[in-house]
Amino acid sequence: MPQHSERHSERSGTNRFAGRLSTGFAVGSRLIAAVLAVAIVLGSGYAWATYRNFTANVTHVDAIDNSTTGAKRADLDGKAQNILLVGDDHRPANASPALLAELSTQLDGGGTNTDTMMVMHVPADGSRATLVSFPRDSWVNVPGHGMNKLNAAFSLGSRNGGGDKGGSRLLVDTIRSLTGLWIDHFVRVSLVGFYQIAKVLGPIPICLKHAAVDPFSGTNLPPGHSTLDAKQALSFVRQRHNLDGGDLGREIRQQYFLSQAFSKIASARTLLNPLKLQNLLAAVSSNLETDYTGDGLLQFARQMENLQAGNLRSATIPTTGTPTIYVDGTPVSIVEVNRPAIPAFIKSIVGTGTPAVHPASPTATSSSAPSTPSPRPATSPTPSTAPASAPRSYSSSDCIN
Repeated sequence: MPQHSERHSERSGTNRFAGRLSTGFAVGSRLIAAVLAVAIVLGSGYAWATYRNFTANVTHVDAIDNSTTGAKRADLDGKAQNILLVGDDHRPANASPALLAELSTQLDGGGTNTDTMMVMHVPADGSRATLVSFPRDSWVNVPGHGMNKLNAAFSLGSRNGGGDKGGSRLLVDTIRSLTGLWIDHFVRVSLVGFYQIAKVLGPIPICLKHAAVDPFSGTNLPPGHSTLDAKQALSFVRQRHNLDGGDLGREIRQQYFLSQAFSKIASARTLLNPLKLQNLLAAVSSNLETDYTGDGLLQFARQMENLQAGNLRSATIPTTGTPTIYVDGTPVSIVEVNRPAIPAFIKSIVGTGTPAVHPASPTATSSSAPSTPSPRPATSPTPSTAPASAPRSYSSSDCIN
């Protein structure tokens, strides 16, 4: 693939159309803990065998590099976890051409841009969880590569033989550098995984304040209550055109959909059906890439056993706007991160005191390319000093834009 300016990597090669096509697929990965918590902790021999089959089909990636950062410092409550959940347009080898055509993905060859990124913070007792969204166009420092859109980090790390290991490690390092959060685990899922999980779950109820129409994602929904099949769900979480806030509005869409899907998982008696459970775990495992090994996922599921739908909160990192900047004379639309507000925002997520942080530094997987200073924005919004909005929960009666 031809080498382009690193700051343009999200527009090069196989990632050229990723900004339009690959959106929202990490929603599938966010369901994994809920599925396991409901199903695996049942304790039956069948559930244990199902778990073993599940882990056998999961793809392992060595995403967490502990060699250059020293021992992890305990989180506020001693055993809290931060899991980085990402989604992209990569195509699993077992995805048929017919399936890819049905999902309208044949226009590009897939991509390694992680266009949905979220950190799930789970305290030791698992009684609640907070999902922190990171807009894909966030203009951030990618260690070793200078200022880039956040969704380019994985692609940059995977270059020159870095592969999924290099990509995941650089993305983890970038999130650590931005937030100061220690990332304990990494989970990645494809759009095919999201679609297959949604098919097994069945219709998901939603409520819209206004009609949602977007020819790019295929969304066409009336105002009021609707139930979404798998294809409609995929379109719903992908929409960013004709949507207030664009990418930021889509973050709210994804958080809302996850809440509704989790409510269904937590309350659906059908999950006690062995066949449906087997189909659901098969859909997840065949499209999942993670650093979890051994019984790690099972231990996490047990930690999540006490989580109720009403205790799943969502938030987005503080931002100041969506200006257009110029990179080498080319206009680039970005999301400007409110960096001064990040520490207080993270503190509000993990609790009082100092969050579980560790100074981030470039790792062996980072490129040796020198950092490039950020170009001046075409418009320069004044950073807000106001605190970020508090995380919120969604109920089954809520309607969104």
